[in-house]
Amino acid sequence: MKLFHKLGAALMAAALAAALLLSAIFFSFQSRTVGEAQRARLQALEQSVSAMTGEAELAGDPLMLVDYLSGLCFSRAEILSCGVDIGRGMVPVRLPRAKPAAKGDVPLTRLLRGRKYSARLDLSTKALARERDDALSGVWHDLAAAFLASMAAAALIGLLLARRLTRRLRRLAAEAAEVGEGRFGVKTDASGSDEVAELAAALNSMSEKLLELETMKKNFTASVTHELRSPLGVIETYASLLLAESGRFAEEDAEVFRRIKENASRLANFVTATLDLARIERGKMELRPAPADPLALTRDAADFLRPKAAEKDLRLDVEAAGPAASAMLDRELLTHVLTNLISNAIKFTPAGGAVTVRASSAGGNYRVEVEDTGPGLREGEGEKLFRPFAQGSAAPGHGGTGLGLALSKSIIELHGGRIGCRAAAGGGALFWFEVPAPAAQ
Repeated sequence: MKLFHKLGAALMAAALAAALLLSAIFFSFQSRTVGEAQRARLQALEQSVSAMTGEAELAGDPLMLVDYLSGLCFSRAEILSCGVDIGRGMVPVRLPRAKPAAKGDVPLTRLLRGRKYSARLDLSTKALARERDDALSGVWHDLAAAFLASMAAAALIGLLLARRLTRRLRRLAAEAAEVGEGRFGVKTDASGSDEVAELAAALNSMSEKLLELETMKKNFTASVTHELRSPLGVIETYASLLLAESGRFAEEDAEVFRRIKENASRLANFVTATLDLARIERGKMELRPAPADPLALTRDAADFLRPKAAEKDLRLDVEAAGPAASAMLDRELLTHVLTNLISNAIKFTPAGGAVTVRASSAGGNYRVEVEDTGPGLREGEGEKLFRPFAQGSAAPGHGGTGLGLALSKSIIELHGGRIGCRAAAGGGALFWFEVPAPAAQ
């Protein structure tokens, strides 16, 4: 369950508990108030009967008391019966119409004594209870309406509060994910004084420190690789000179010179790729677009690598048919991407296989697909191949530094384009890129 739902449920549960507690307290108060009001009314009734008894004694007219009790008993539903004693014993007062006695109704008797006369009131406990229930039913109705309204308001407020809090947390999570992907220096809103603001401030501080460390690392890498270029060039040059005069040396020595030259060349390529990647990441590499034919660019890159494909007995097909067109492209950088993708396809395709290069230029976009019949890609593997120094499952035994695809991705993104890969329909892998190619004026 997401934090948004947990917070919303917790706030609604707290509001429900508070509403139930307040409702119970309010109903208890109202029940007590209704009971006190009923007792006060019965007390007023007894006082009025006592007053009438006193008046009848002063007037010496017991019929006055009898008539009063008869009318009172008949008109009040809570009085079952009444009686009067004028010195001859308690005698029931006759009513104009007899009241039906409720089954199981136990009367509550009140005896009111005067100096000469006495009166008796038999109160219906069921009628009194019904009177209290009727009064409390209205309270229940109003309380239920208020409870539902308060719960709706509490739910709305709870959802708004949960949404506001989780929105800040989601923003923090997204920015933390950016830091995790290597985009250091991102900042988030750290306003406020709560724990979320403290977490945001800590994330900002961490991001700044990581950016400083990343900058130091890139500067160090650029410095070291730059210093390596000159001695590597010297080593490769002297190895080439020695190989040019291999006849003067034993076969074993010539083989050593070849290995020195190959490894120096590989290391020089690694240094060059590292420097190019560092320049792109530091914003030091600039595009130099010039008029060029995208389809001819694709064919030239494929023709350059055709001898390498022939050495492995591979078929290299190019599907780039179409009229010549001129677009503004950085020929050097895009050639580097094309060479990298095609050479990778040749490297990982076994002998007897095929590599197909498809190119199209339409609608202001230049798209290239390179498909091979090699071992292909494992599920989810394509997401990591474009990271620096990352290699796929087919890489072991084929060499490589894991920088080629990372550099290609940086070049394509520098052009404002996209690059990706997927498993080919008939097995193997398919790498593609697409860049804007505005027509040359």
